[in-house]
Amino acid sequence: MVRSSVLEKTIAQAAAKLATSDPAIAELIDKAQTAQRERDVSKIELAHEQSLTDDERSAKVEAALQERIAAAEKTATEARKALDARFPDYANLATPKPLELTELRKRLGDREGLVTFLLGRKQSFVQLVKRSGIWIARVPESAGSIQDTVKALRRALEIQGGSVNEFDLEASHELYKNLFKGIEPQMEGLDHLIVVPSGALASLPFGLLVTQKPAGNDYTKAVWLTQRISISHVPSLQAFYTLRATRTIIAPPKPLLGFGDPVLQGASAKKGEESSLAKMGQACRPDGPMDRQTLLDLAPLPETAQELKNVATILRAGNDSVFMRDRATETNLRALKLDQYRVLYFATHGLLPGELKCQAAPGLVLTPPADQSKDKDSDGLLEASEIASLRINADLVVLSACNTAGGGGKFGGEALSGLAEAFFHAGARSMIVSHWQVPSAATAQLMSGTFAFLGPQLATGSAPALRDSQMKLIANKATAHPFFWAAFVVVGDGLSASTPAEGSAAPTPPTADPAAESAGAKRDSTRKGAKAREKQT
Repeated sequence: MVRSSVLEKTIAQAAAKLATSDPAIAELIDKAQTAQRERDVSKIELAHEQSLTDDERSAKVEAALQERIAAAEKTATEARKALDARFPDYANLATPKPLELTELRKRLGDREGLVTFLLGRKQSFVQLVKRSGIWIARVPESAGSIQDTVKALRRALEIQGGSVNEFDLEASHELYKNLFKGIEPQMEGLDHLIVVPSGALASLPFGLLVTQKPAGNDYTKAVWLTQRISISHVPSLQAFYTLRATRTIIAPPKPLLGFGDPVLQGASAKKGEESSLAKMGQACRPDGPMDRQTLLDLAPLPETAQELKNVATILRAGNDSVFMRDRATETNLRALKLDQYRVLYFATHGLLPGELKCQAAPGLVLTPPADQSKDKDSDGLLEASEIASLRINADLVVLSACNTAGGGGKFGGEALSGLAEAFFHAGARSMIVSHWQVPSAATAQLMSGTFAFLGPQLATGSAPALRDSQMKLIANKATAHPFFWAAFVVVGDGLSASTPAEGSAAPTPPTADPAAESAGAKRDSTRKGAKAREKQT
């Protein structure tokens, strides 16, 4: 009931796209819906018949209507069962079943905790789920109050006049207390926190919360949540459970596929000017292919080229694994066997709902075609519904420079959750996404550090690897402001790609889960490996 509207719209569009592209799915859906309509019409007719006086009623007519209702219900039920049996992935995406917390707890390691929030107009609550139990506490702020606090904190993460504003450490600490005070004793001993954000909290990287009262304004001395614990975010409880309940069968043979530095011709906004994304908000996206000129008017991202090259070097990938400029097209992407790559890396603009008047779902910008496309498959905008229909087998998907809205524009938030849900359905197991565009030097340092900790085999989990890289930037006064290090967050499982609790195959039996029981020990060993690599570096 508390899932975001953006996430729901994204899933609905993805489900419609999948149904359209697979006639067998479409046939079963149509069969079920037709039967349901026939059942409902017959019920109305039966109600009318039963409302008549005794001498006007017909037992024969009523019996026939009841038989018709029962037959239609049987047909609809059989069609839904066939859909569940033949296309379980589609069924789980379109109509996820309620999740039992007892089953969820079995998927958590001994030193992991999963946090969800229920934000109301008058009252709010936080829930902590651990392998050992469940705790619920009151949050002394309403949804409106939390939204105001998040907006105030986010203002310090926008570039204004060529620099960033001072980050309010006191407000960050106050928000941390309000959100976590009721469950803080139960968080002791955890080394991995999985956050299911809602409302305004979806626009807040939790790592920038300050856990102790700040003594001054020195960002290097503030005690950030990311220094205390590895953090990953998930769009929904169902997404997390699915990631933990499945396993990998075949590891992808190729290390990296990168798309970035698309051909765009817009100018970067000068001081006092609207950004290209803000100008796009005045246009209306038609129900069809994206207008190529609208995409071309976006500001270019030349700094992403070096970023992709750095990652390719770390992962020991060849030059043919990176697609930039004229090669960074949607057509080229679709021509590749995407399930052959362990890491997918997109360094480009992200369009979020609301940035175009009629844009209801998020998407990634690639190089527009030479001429206006006649269909969505090659128009240069890879939408969430299109992403969900791809077939990938990636341990990690990276969305860098995802949202570049400026001048008080929208931030990633729930739209990033929509993109994540689409990628998870397509076969991704973990993601690193950016809530705002970080200067190229800081991005290169952060992402290079993350992949250096991960290593070519991604042996260290993405959450601890990102955390270790962030801590290096925090230790340097020049990059200690959260603007430089907090933009990127892990979405998904957050553990090592080799951890048996992850994957994309048959569900793990819910009983006797040694993989989850030993998850804490596995993370300890992978973090030691990360520290050893850091020393060598």
